Amino acid sequence: MKLRKTHLLWIPLVVCLFLVNSVNVMAAIEQVIHVKGQVVDSTGEPVIGANIVVKGTNTGVISDIDGNFAIDAPKNSVLLISFIGYKSQEVKVTGPSVKIVLTDDAEMLNEVVVVGYGSQKKSDITGAMVNVKSEALQQAPVGNIGTALQGLAAGVDVQMAGGNTHPGASPQIRVRGERSLNGGNDVLIVVDGIPFSGGLNEINNDDVESISVLKDASATAIYGSRGANGVLLITTKRGNKGKVNVSYSGYYGFTTAIKEYDVMNSSEYIQLKKWATYNANPDAYTGIDDPNLMRVGDVFRDQEEMEGYLAGNDTDWQSMIFRNGMTTNHQVAVNGGNDRTTYSASVGYYKGQNNYEAHNFERMTAKLSLDTEITSFLKVGLSTLNTYIINKGQDTNPMEMALRASPFTTPYKEDGSLRTYLPGSGQNVWNPLLDTQKNSVVDDRKSLSTFTTGYIDVKLPFGIKYRFNGGVNLKYYSIGQFQATNTTKRMGALDWSFGEYQHTVDYTLENILTWDYSFNNIHNFNVTGLFSAQEQEFTKNNVSGNDYYDDNIQYYNPGLAQGNVTGGGSYEKWGLLSYMGRLNYNYKEKYLLTATVRYDGSSRLADGNKWHAFPSVALGWNLMRENFMQNVNADVLSGMKLRLSWGNVGSTAISAYQTMSRLDTGSKYLLGTNGVMGVRPGSVPDKSLGWENTETWNIGVDFGFLNNRITGTIEWYQQNTTDLLLGVNLPSTSGYSQSYLTNRGATRNRGLEFNVTTVNIAGDGLDKLSWSTDLNIFGNRNKIMNLGEGVEFDKDAGFFLGQDRYIIYSYEHDGLWQDTPEDRALAESFGYATSGANSVIGTVKIKNHHIDYEEDGVTPKAKQIINEDDKTFIGQRAPKFEGGINNRFAWKGFDLSFLWTFRCGGTITSDMHNGWMNTLQGGYNNLNIDYWTPDNTTARWPKPTTATVSNKGLLARYDGSYLKLRNITLGYNIPKTFLSKLNVQSARVYATGSNLYTWFSKEYRKDGGIDPETTSTINLKTPPTRTFVFGLNLTF
Repeated sequence: MKLRKTHLLWIPLVVCLFLVNSVNVMAAIEQVIHVKGQVVDSTGEPVIGANIVVKGTNTGVISDIDGNFAIDAPKNSVLLISFIGYKSQEVKVTGPSVKIVLTDDAEMLNEVVVVGYGSQKKSDITGAMVNVKSEALQQAPVGNIGTALQGLAAGVDVQMAGGNTHPGASPQIRVRGERSLNGGNDVLIVVDGIPFSGGLNEINNDDVESISVLKDASATAIYGSRGANGVLLITTKRGNKGKVNVSYSGYYGFTTAIKEYDVMNSSEYIQLKKWATYNANPDAYTGIDDPNLMRVGDVFRDQEEMEGYLAGNDTDWQSMIFRNGMTTNHQVAVNGGNDRTTYSASVGYYKGQNNYEAHNFERMTAKLSLDTEITSFLKVGLSTLNTYIINKGQDTNPMEMALRASPFTTPYKEDGSLRTYLPGSGQNVWNPLLDTQKNSVVDDRKSLSTFTTGYIDVKLPFGIKYRFNGGVNLKYYSIGQFQATNTTKRMGALDWSFGEYQHTVDYTLENILTWDYSFNNIHNFNVTGLFSAQEQEFTKNNVSGNDYYDDNIQYYNPGLAQGNVTGGGSYEKWGLLSYMGRLNYNYKEKYLLTATVRYDGSSRLADGNKWHAFPSVALGWNLMRENFMQNVNADVLSGMKLRLSWGNVGSTAISAYQTMSRLDTGSKYLLGTNGVMGVRPGSVPDKSLGWENTETWNIGVDFGFLNNRITGTIEWYQQNTTDLLLGVNLPSTSGYSQSYLTNRGATRNRGLEFNVTTVNIAGDGLDKLSWSTDLNIFGNRNKIMNLGEGVEFDKDAGFFLGQDRYIIYSYEHDGLWQDTPEDRALAESFGYATSGANSVIGTVKIKNHHIDYEEDGVTPKAKQIINEDDKTFIGQRAPKFEGGINNRFAWKGFDLSFLWTFRCGGTITSDMHNGWMNTLQGGYNNLNIDYWTPDNTTARWPKPTTATVSNKGLLARYDGSYLKLRNITLGYNIPKTFLSKLNVQSARVYATGSNLYTWFSKEYRKDGGIDPETTSTINLKTPPTRTFVFGLNLTF
């Protein structure tokens, strides 16, 4: 009975629990609302493709073509609405319908970029420029900020000279081609508003906020003569208002050679030596299998070489030199401030080790910036960048000898000591391991530099502002070199030392007045006036000596040299005074005008030519602000601005004392019967030397489509440069051995640039995937328009009227002479031998571009002659076009980016392949190239020979086109929910691979080429490198 009552007691309890649970379920069902809504902009137009996400969940939809959407969301939850170009909004769910009005993101639409002597809204810019943010620059783990620009900016060509990728190497940067023929074409570098004379490898990449590249005359004319070749405006990071932030950024990684050069092993090398010996004297042997070939004095140059071959030696010399290099970078920065004062400070350390033992590059930086508002009308600021660089072993590369070393030989003698010269080389190849010994080859380069800038801002009545800018760039640079006797550098000659000390100091003082005024936001004016004074002083002293009694003396005390001790030096000082005025005007931000004139006076030029004015004017038209464009659907066309500019810039492409007569020493005069030392005029002064002038036209279109999901620019330009400095040869009777310069040349650069940014997937990068792409492509055509009156070419300099600055004028090869009746008959018509030691069969055939005629001018001569008349234009070094593609993805805290760069066209020359054609083939090892033999007549390269080789280098030219996967970066942002427990604001880990793979011409790859990227000539002694790093960014 008790048990039954107990069961009855459970019944009401179960019923109650069921009812409670039912109520909870019903309540939960009621809390999920089917929300319908529309997303529109501030004008009421629907926003297509807006992201609507239930905050804190993975639930989300996208608005349709009418801006409508439908989503299930719990009551009182929050919808997060976002779209590019608009501020994101959060809306609480309180009912089944909602209308969301997105407002313009003013910060995005009114993006401010740095221009010369100020900043402008991007929408108001009329000149040609491109801005690269720090996020893009830091994709590449490199020691030079210039290298990080590769592939990121249209019209900016960044290439490593000679293809070198060693740590700290500075690239060659060209903006819209080259204008000067004999002067410099380097861009002007401006850091925080002050011209910077140091190298880009002195700047820590992590200290850079952005780089603006000024390209046309409207943008560069404000810098006058110094901006003739384009301007790089580098803005460094400064303090921000708010609490103190401490950040760390760093990475560590390794570099490795992309691949070793394919040189010959023992079996391949002996075949080369046999063919080279046989081809030099074929009548002395029955063939390459003749036993008489394998003797000392024939294939083998000495007994030791033969013994090494018979011993079966097969030494891989590259593996003895190569190592995996290392790269690391670390920076700690402090940033903060209050309403009146902001500050930032950072210290950085970078180190790169090359993939051969001797070369290390180290850089230590310390940067400080301080900005303070003393009163409401007075603000001052100071910034200082200090850099110390230690560059060891830049010119100690032992790889050249490692590539030439015979595989028959080992580096060590039987007693364990290093060999000096290698057997079989005739003492022309020395043991590359000699250079790796302590104190054998020393190359120490050190620099200490400080770049300090300061400003004073004063607000005056009536919208007038005064700014004083001042800057000092001080640099000490030293070189210390020593080469011992038994090294590949001296090859048994007396040891040698060299020491040099350089000191450079730059001063810049600027006084700037600006006036901003607006008439009812209709007529808007910005007027700038400037007076600037710049001065540079450079001093250099050096001393060299040889024959030291102890290698440990190195370069420290040349006075201990027992041989010759010589000294030298130089001094240079120049100044530049400038006045500049600029007017920026816009009417309702619809019609834009920029007019500039700069008046420069240079101490380099003679009286009467020192001063020159450089004017420019630019017009812009924001079509989207016209009334007739208001009905245009922003989902189709969301931006359109037309730009036109004209301007003139100039350059003083001469040394500080070029207009003066130089005195030379070293000549003796007879005084009676004795010779006495004296001085004599060494150069002809030209008091008429003036400015090189460049007139530039630029037409640009800025566009936006699909609510600015697609944005970009198209630029066309033409630069006409006149009064170029060219040399005039003097007759020997003048008593002068050198030519003199005068203004008489002209060039033209014409090009097209295209840049586009697309938002392929407009997610927030968190719950929704985001994907954006940057593409830039550009091409420049250079043409020499004038070489002086009546002058059509200067073959010594390689200048030809109507041709590219870097045209290649040479004989053209037509394959190889083959052992066929046709080729034999043709060779004999030129008077060439087709048998014996001088036979041309298997050698390079020159294409006959000029028919030689008899005196009647009609009948071709029976015997044709290959001479200077048969040379022709066979290509140019400049590419047809080049560019880069950068993709960025973000999702769930992960980010992925990869950068491609490419070049199409252009001819490169490989010094390594050119060297294969040298005389005495078989005297040292070389690239494993497919060469001609009677059984291999389809080979590209001629038969080897120890005799004289003609027409060297004709086959060492290749198509310079390539497609390079330059960088891939994968990163992850650690969730803040986890970081908050550690008092860390943000943390990101990442891995980056650089120079990962390159596609290039089959011909160059077949011939053993590794990477065609270069300015013109591949003269690598070590292969290019590939880098992998792992990094961490922290903010506290």
